[in-house]
Amino acid sequence: MAGAITHDKASQLRDAVDEALRAAPEITDSARAAFARLVDVLESSDDAVVFPAEATISTSQAAALLGVSRMTVVRLVDRGEMRAETSAVHRRIPVSELARYQAETRTRRRSAMAKLAGDVTEDTPADRVIETR
Repeated sequence: MAGAITHDKASQLRDAVDEALRAAPEITDSARAAFARLVDVLESSDDAVVFPAEATISTSQAAALLGVSRMTVVRLVDRGEMRAETSAVHRRIPVSELARYQAETRTRRRSAMAKLAGDVTEDTPADRVIETR
């Protein structure tokens, strides 16, 4: 996956940010970590979205960020897989909850892929369907 900035530019940016932050001792550790994470994201992804930690977003916005339909997000909330603040009509999802869900989903996906890869050996015929256990 191509990033918004090249590895070389990311390294230069990290150095510049580190130098600027050293000159500002009042910057908190969490702010320093946020700057570092932003550079990491820009290097690894061609798209980045930044929200304040306490922000909430609509189900439509969450769907766009997850790459799914709004109804999928509504179902995730209704099944309790994703926490949301609800009113009579609207659901607002804390950005921190969206990040938690994404991280958990990524972990489950990687685990499933590792398990699937373990089921495939050199002796597995190319046309064999791997059965789930």
